Amino acid sequence: MRIRTYLFLMAAGILVPVVVFAGLALGMLQNAEREAALRGLKETSNSIALLVDRELYSAEAGLRVLGGSPSLAQGDLQGFYAQARRANRGSTGWTVLLDEHGQQLINTILPYGSALPSNTTPALVKHVIATQKTYVSDVIPGPVAKGLVTTVSVPVPIDEGKRYVLSVAFSTDHFTRLIASVDMPPGWLVGIIDSQGRFIARNHNPEGLIGKPARPELVAAARKAHSGQIRHNTVEGTEAYDVFTHSTLSGWTLAVAAPVELIERSARHAAFVAGMGLLAAMLCAAALAVYFGRQHVRSIARAVKAATDLGAGQAPHRVRSRVDEMNELHDALHAAGEQMLQAQAYRRNAETGRQALLDAEKTARQMAEQQNSAKDQFLAMLGHELRNPLAPISTAAQLLRLQPGDAKRVRYASDVISRQVEHINSLLGDMLDVSRVTRGLVTLDMEEIELDAVLDRALEQTHSLVESAHHRVELALPPTPIRMRGDRTRLTQIFANLLNNAARYTPPNGRIGIDAKVEDGHVVVTVSDTGEGLAPELAPRVFDLFSQGERKPDRAQGGLGLGLALVQSLVRLHGGSITASSPGPGLGSSFTVTLPCEPRDSAPLPPRRRRGDARGPALRVMIVDDNVDGAISLSLFLEAAGGHNVCTYYDASAALAWAASEAPDAFILDIGLPDITGYELARQLRAMAQFRDALFIALTGYGQPQDREQAREAGFDHHLAKPADPQHVLELLSLPRKAGARRAASVRS
Repeated sequence: MRIRTYLFLMAAGILVPVVVFAGLALGMLQNAEREAALRGLKETSNSIALLVDRELYSAEAGLRVLGGSPSLAQGDLQGFYAQARRANRGSTGWTVLLDEHGQQLINTILPYGSALPSNTTPALVKHVIATQKTYVSDVIPGPVAKGLVTTVSVPVPIDEGKRYVLSVAFSTDHFTRLIASVDMPPGWLVGIIDSQGRFIARNHNPEGLIGKPARPELVAAARKAHSGQIRHNTVEGTEAYDVFTHSTLSGWTLAVAAPVELIERSARHAAFVAGMGLLAAMLCAAALAVYFGRQHVRSIARAVKAATDLGAGQAPHRVRSRVDEMNELHDALHAAGEQMLQAQAYRRNAETGRQALLDAEKTARQMAEQQNSAKDQFLAMLGHELRNPLAPISTAAQLLRLQPGDAKRVRYASDVISRQVEHINSLLGDMLDVSRVTRGLVTLDMEEIELDAVLDRALEQTHSLVESAHHRVELALPPTPIRMRGDRTRLTQIFANLLNNAARYTPPNGRIGIDAKVEDGHVVVTVSDTGEGLAPELAPRVFDLFSQGERKPDRAQGGLGLGLALVQSLVRLHGGSITASSPGPGLGSSFTVTLPCEPRDSAPLPPRRRRGDARGPALRVMIVDDNVDGAISLSLFLEAAGGHNVCTYYDASAALAWAASEAPDAFILDIGLPDITGYELARQLRAMAQFRDALFIALTGYGQPQDREQAREAGFDHHLAKPADPQHVLELLSLPRKAGARRAASVRS
């Protein structure tokens, strides 16, 4: 068979099936484009639900913090009103305090002392007090706001037996603006519907539809399932695909609709473009086949004579073909190449051995460099982590000397010192534990324990870290309590380390999950988070000593890289195992601990309590520090010793949002903040006209000469390294504050 005939038959055999199946493929492509568009609707619906839940959970967290105000506990409603007004969520969200009969005591939308309506929501108040749970209302009339509102309410028990309900009231404009911030294609409709089927917010025609009922078929479908999809006519009469889901906290329905014509047009366009591309590809393939076929016929005739002259050239394998010219070519090349086989085999073996030696040397060098880098990083972070807790300890000690007779301040200062000393002990304990475990010196005190109590203790130990980052902890336990044999202290240490790890590497307002279950005579506990996840190169060595991911400049995660190595060693001592998994960076991670157990009853979790104290004299000072103990203890000291009016914030975004309303005369800023650095925060505040001549003090753990120079360039008047003497801070606040005077002051460490 000649090659021209063979190429023609081959082209026919390829093109005929392509043409037949191209039509089927285009139809499948059109369906796939339609499904992709519907998935986009679903993803938008889920993202809006997460946005609404984040807003509601943020309001709930703010109310619970506000409910712990000493002013409210002491019955100082005017002082509490000032605190509540500062917690307002812009012009569309305000705070309301009601007594147990539904009487409004404070409403921050009005000036303090204004006449307030009585018994506006007695049923809601009774429900919140009876259940002692957070309650999110449907759309209801707001007698003070003169319009429709929704509320988030939490119970506030007071020691003297008083019971209040603290609420955040949102106007419907609040959620309309919230969904308007989501980027989506033109023509898409977004609506938030309460449990009664009425619109709370809508991105199209909100004035005419808020408070009105949604389409009955959409409401009925949303009541039957948590999420789903329907095709129906919208309120405007447009046929559309409608995807819905529900808010976790409120139970509201979040619906996103797109006109059917918009979805179908996109699918048809994609199919048309693919069809034209396929046709162009087939024409190009046919042209190329003709061209290269002719070239192939001419090259084979020349290659037969040239291959015979190669002698010791490249040696191909003997092959048979239906093309006569190709058979002649391979016969000639095979005869010439036989002489080269032995020499080539020898060279390949030598090259393989040399490459193996190079790879082994490279691997050993990389391991040595990694170990040396891990050692240097560990020593640097050890010094920083041991130094950082000294600032709140020093300030608390000064506070004890100033107010020895104030029981609340003494109790708070004692708590601060205890927590920070416990933190230092934890760091030293981790190092000593790792040393003892690696040398085989650790023995377990085995006893029968309940896993519920162990997890409760671990949650208690990590409560402050989790709460400071506003994380949501979801605990899932089986109905039958789990009983097992183990060392209570070491098991608590295992799960506390995993929870600390999750809280440090999860951005604020994240989720931490604890899932415990019994499988085949073992208890399986999974601690998951929505944090930074694990990079592929970190996953294989996440349990190695001193192993940590890349640190950010704000060093918000902290730690020495010992926790996971210690956890793995203690789990193995209990006869168990631990594994780590992550979909990738930014997608969270999960750590699964497997231990022997036998299920029995468990004990209830003990309650937690928090208290705070504050009062406000004359000079206004703003403290911004993500170390909550350090910020609060310094604020209490400045109030007690200097008579200053101090407000505290724990991230830069909150400080920027409230700086104008707080109107401080002086700023005390930490450099390592979780969102932006203190240098950038100082620059942005200096750029505001009202703070151009304010006093700026950097109070940070970074005390090198280059750090002081950076502080001066960022606009700081003074640089103090932690732990700073609180008396020195008072002296700096008492210096004359004339325009331009502080900019020339020396930066101190």
